[in-house]
Amino acid sequence: MSLTYTLVRECLNNVEDIADRWQIEGGKVMQRERHVANYSSVKRVSCGTHEQNTAMLWITLFFLKGRPPENMTLHGAHDFNSGGEIGSVSAASSAFASHIGKQFKRVVNTLTIA
Repeated sequence: MSLTYTLVRECLNNVEDIADRWQIEGGKVMQRERHVANYSSVKRVSCGTHEQNTAMLWITLFFLKGRPPENMTLHGAHDFNSGGEIGSVSAASSAFASHIGKQFKRVVNTLTIA
């Protein structure tokens, strides 16, 4: 079963420090017009990725239902040329544990986990 979400960005910050360049993004996660979660995304351009114009990527989805809240963390790469993101689900709370290891792809604001 695949999951498809629309990410609605509400903030974006670019930071440069001694550890290279960071891009921090966050906002709402929508599923069929319903706000189901919030997300935080961190991209890091570091030594070795400058030439390829890529970044390491971490995305965490914080779902609104449940106590404590359920979450899913994705790790992968961001291509600054195309804007695309790919990777896999690396960790998840119990409600989403079956998705660990599944691939994800983000194109513009559509995130698909299959």
